[in-house]
Amino acid sequence: MSGPATLADALAEVAGRSPHRPAVVAGDRTLTYAELLRRADRLAAGLTGRAATVARCADDVAVTVVAAAIADVPLLVGDARAADDERDRARSLFRADRLVTGDGDRLTVEGLAGFAGLDGFAAGDADRLAVAGHDGPGGDPGGDGPAGLGLSTSGSEGWPKCVERPWPAVTANARAFAAALELSPGEVVACTTPPHHSYALCGGIVTTLVAGGTYVALDQRPGPRTVADAVDGHRVAVLLSVPLLYRWFSTAGLATRHRPRLCVSAGAPLPPEDRRRWAEAVGWRIGEHYGTSEHGMLTLDTESVAGSVGRPVAGVTLTVDPAPGPGDVLVSCAGPPTRVHAAGPAPGPAGHGPQPTGDVGRLDGDGRLHLLGRRGGTLNVAGNKVPAAEVEDALRAFPAVRDCAVVGAPGPGGGQEVVAFVETARELDHRALYAFLHGRLAAYKVPARVVVVDRLPRNVNGKLLRSELLRGLAAGTWR
Repeated sequence: MSGPATLADALAEVAGRSPHRPAVVAGDRTLTYAELLRRADRLAAGLTGRAATVARCADDVAVTVVAAAIADVPLLVGDARAADDERDRARSLFRADRLVTGDGDRLTVEGLAGFAGLDGFAAGDADRLAVAGHDGPGGDPGGDGPAGLGLSTSGSEGWPKCVERPWPAVTANARAFAAALELSPGEVVACTTPPHHSYALCGGIVTTLVAGGTYVALDQRPGPRTVADAVDGHRVAVLLSVPLLYRWFSTAGLATRHRPRLCVSAGAPLPPEDRRRWAEAVGWRIGEHYGTSEHGMLTLDTESVAGSVGRPVAGVTLTVDPAPGPGDVLVSCAGPPTRVHAAGPAPGPAGHGPQPTGDVGRLDGDGRLHLLGRRGGTLNVAGNKVPAAEVEDALRAFPAVRDCAVVGAPGPGGGQEVVAFVETARELDHRALYAFLHGRLAAYKVPARVVVVDRLPRNVNGKLLRSELLRGLAAGTWR
């Protein structure tokens, strides 16, 4: 898709032609393109250093992202559901020295504790948008490299890290995804996932804005009635959601007068049975999308080919090693590379060559990608990536736990749930353990079940046999 090179230029073009067009709708709040650009410009004037924000509301996120792109500063968008420890760890990895917060009526920039010279002030304007300017440490505390959009992710390594995709790459990839979706100016995109997700933030908000459309956030109440009302009320053209919710919609039904021209499922493969139920109960055209926090939107299926996540979008090259698969899925993207912020020695840019995604798949004769699973110990719970190593470290920090293992087991409704097996040093107080974990982990990472065992199964070399744990769960051995 051709168009202005930067996110700010794309917004300015739409605001010039259609200033009163809604840009973002979140609940009862509507932000027009003129308002979005004005607020972002004012916020950008006070942004320096490396900023972080918590994604509580899609319209505040949109303003903050656009402002950071205008100011050309790095911005980490955090999960509103994360525990304080998780947020602190992500900000530390990203080396954020500014925090953008919103209270529903205004945005404020303030210095993060631990950095010198960040005492600031707050000032308001007629838009009730407050900005505190700060004179922080000189230079970029994150090191060399272009500024970009940061997301906290488990990646394929098992432990959380932050990735930073340069702003030009974010904008170009969003424009390519908009072209794949065939979005026209003024069309409406609705999304049911939270705005800190790459799917909602890059595939939804930024993609919609560069296309001059309207983004409708449905993450606060993504139930069938809310979705049906939004489809009719806003005449939604594209619905972005996840397999778990499409299953719910199929069961409950979506009675609407208006039909979106395309529904997109992402976050996990859409099971064939769920696709069949959707076709029978709802009948709207549905395809699948595949992307990663590190690289953005990679593929899109608009042909409703069962089992396929589609072909690569413009600027993306996908290969499978060994070809044509099954094998490791590798990705190469045009433009400046993603930077990775992780504990230990700085890994630097992800690189220009083919990069592993951590997924296993195959390519069919028409170049479509079919995903077959993941490498490593990362679980997928309702579209949320849960690193087994992170949950295990939190469990081992509890005094009564001597050792543990975390697995992803079939849960209610066909999804995956987190199950923890623990060896204990003394009697385990389950209530105290859950309270402990909720203070350290996001709610979706806390195990649905904790099973106490005498000994974790291991082979002669001491390697944990997770397959034995899963077999025991299936056979009903573990209760």
